[in-house]
Amino acid sequence: MFADERKARIAQHVLAHKRATVSELAQLFQTSESTIRRDLQELEEQGVLHRTHGGAVAKEVAAFEPTWSEKRVQNQEAKMHIAALALDLVRPGHVVLLDAGTTTYEMARQWRHEGVTVVTNSLDIAAELATHRGVDLVMLGGELRPKTGAFVGPFTERMLADLHVDLAFLGANGVDLRGITTPNPQEAAVKRAMASSADRVVLLADTSKVNRTSFVRVATWDEIDAWVSDGPLPDGDWQAWRERHGVEYIWEKPAGGP
Repeated sequence: MFADERKARIAQHVLAHKRATVSELAQLFQTSESTIRRDLQELEEQGVLHRTHGGAVAKEVAAFEPTWSEKRVQNQEAKMHIAALALDLVRPGHVVLLDAGTTTYEMARQWRHEGVTVVTNSLDIAAELATHRGVDLVMLGGELRPKTGAFVGPFTERMLADLHVDLAFLGANGVDLRGITTPNPQEAAVKRAMASSADRVVLLADTSKVNRTSFVRVATWDEIDAWVSDGPLPDGDWQAWRERHGVEYIWEKPAGGP
């Protein structure tokens, strides 16, 4: 198979399946992984796809952002389980940041603590906690993004620059070996400001986000202290990642699960 034909078929495969790994493509086209990496680099330079660590995603996948309502119903049981585990990290007297995500919203729905200050840029989380006994609620202002119900922009970031919190709980659309990503630059900037204001940064992301990459980098693993998820990490590169980074990985099987 000629190189141009192989690259065309690689592009078709990634577009049809939305994503692919280097090893998968090497087996499919019976060539070396180094050849596939070169092909992916050339296809990315041509604007055909977006390379990730260990593979590639279709261009529309990299920038796609579902609405809050769409995300709300995706992997709902996993999000509820993750939220319950995340709440175990909160203690009376803590100041906690909840970003505008659907898993952090599940934390608000399940909230069981008193004597805690909660800071959020989410309209939905604020509405959920507004009448909750024992919660001192702080709402971050700024420009409202109706798609996600999040306040973003320079006013939001300026407020965060003046805050110091114990825990920041962040969601993400993509989680890869380099860190976490999200589709919108404004929300990424707010998440970074939240991380900068916190003693401890906790990622909330189910395993469906693993090896997915979105448009904007939020943080590297050196900036994240813990990751709460719903299942074990895959073997291979992720096991080496656990040895290389000091990120605490927190998960347990749901009660009654397999």
